[in-house]
Amino acid sequence: MSDVYGLGERGQEIFDALSTGEIARDALVLEAARTADRLNDLDSIIQGKGVLELMIFRLDFPEGEDEPFSVEVKFQNVLSEARQQQTAFATLIDKIARFGLTARASKGGEPAPVPANVTALDAIRAKVNLKSG
Repeated sequence: MSDVYGLGERGQEIFDALSTGEIARDALVLEAARTADRLNDLDSIIQGKGVLELMIFRLDFPEGEDEPFSVEVKFQNVLSEARQQQTAFATLIDKIARFGLTARASKGGEPAPVPANVTALDAIRAKVNLKSG
């Protein structure tokens, strides 16, 4: 499946563990998997192991030869982007967990009780560990 969706190792593991064949749910799962891959990339960059175009240059040359020109340099904010991706990932994981509960309830089944001290991410980690172990 990695060739179809272009997922990295972590993203593929998440997709394999959480996909069910339900189109709407799997769309959320795919986005969560892509977000997990982005977080891995951003983490590598933050640790100094990855490469990202951190600067954008723009030159503005005036029409006259004797006039000064300006150079604009912008730096991408990697830490801010990482925080945004973490929030997006957590939101997607929560939606995926809720989707499963809603789908079971709408089919006449009772949603499985979720202990108050377990987050959606912890429940998914447990599911991934069960499948791989």
